[in-house]
Amino acid sequence: MSQKIDIILLAGFLGAGKTTVLNELIRSFHDKKLGMLVNDFGEVPVDGSLLKNENPELLKEGHKIYEIGNGSIFCSCLKAPFLYGLKYFEKELPELLFIEASGLSDPSSMSKILSDHNMEGSFEIRQTITLIDPVKYKALVHVLNVIEKQIEAADHVLVNKIDLVPAQDLKELLEDLKSRTSAPIQTGSFGAFDYSFILSAEASHKNAMMESCNTPATRPASLFLEGSINDEQVLKDFMSRVEGAHYRIKGFIEIGGRMLYVSDNSVGYSITETVKPGIKTGLTVLCPKENEQNIVELWKEICGIRI
Repeated sequence: MSQKIDIILLAGFLGAGKTTVLNELIRSFHDKKLGMLVNDFGEVPVDGSLLKNENPELLKEGHKIYEIGNGSIFCSCLKAPFLYGLKYFEKELPELLFIEASGLSDPSSMSKILSDHNMEGSFEIRQTITLIDPVKYKALVHVLNVIEKQIEAADHVLVNKIDLVPAQDLKELLEDLKSRTSAPIQTGSFGAFDYSFILSAEASHKNAMMESCNTPATRPASLFLEGSINDEQVLKDFMSRVEGAHYRIKGFIEIGGRMLYVSDNSVGYSITETVKPGIKTGLTVLCPKENEQNIVELWKEICGIRI
């Protein structure tokens, strides 16, 4: 291969807005041939469907999406699917390959993966971008090691959703981030950032041969809740009652002939009407293992739906 494929690796905790940022990146670089490798931690990959819904002309214009679900691409449990995805893009030859890692991914081992599998001649990591949710950050950074690892791996840090936090809280957050990384930091909302740094930056050489902390032993519980619901209020009751017991909930549910996209966010949850996705409908729930059974029982109690 005469020219390497530039990788833009997008990391960030669950619900920080990575898919929103990826939509903005697609719009910013639509004049180039793009590849998107989208990693969802849940069994059913949701983010790829969202990208296709938001960008209906994406595939018609020759851009390619490759989806990997059921874990982190940096965990040994998904090594084979990740390598298949990279080999797919070796053949497709995009100018830019955006890799959206799952929110529980530690991207530290990306360079090592390329080296171990003789792919350094095909790909070059241009940037690792870590997205920060300022609402959840303070409560989680000292609890989940993966957030610290995402920050350490970053060549550029984007603090999203700043419209949701007071100015003093944002100031303290930025001070904390600067104590953890020397990477440039931008602030913004709704994925609106200056992305010109992506093409102007030198290739990344951070964390050249580091190992990821993602292992089968560190995986959280991952549930897929499916069935039919006749009342939207039932769904709202469920979302309210599981608040604080999970890391992430998202998915598609059909109620009364309406297809709804359900997602928790920094300040609660949202339910929005959407088009029918090309995937199985249901809710993906990621949670601490100790909360798994309670969430399952609550789903059965409220909805009377099989797991």
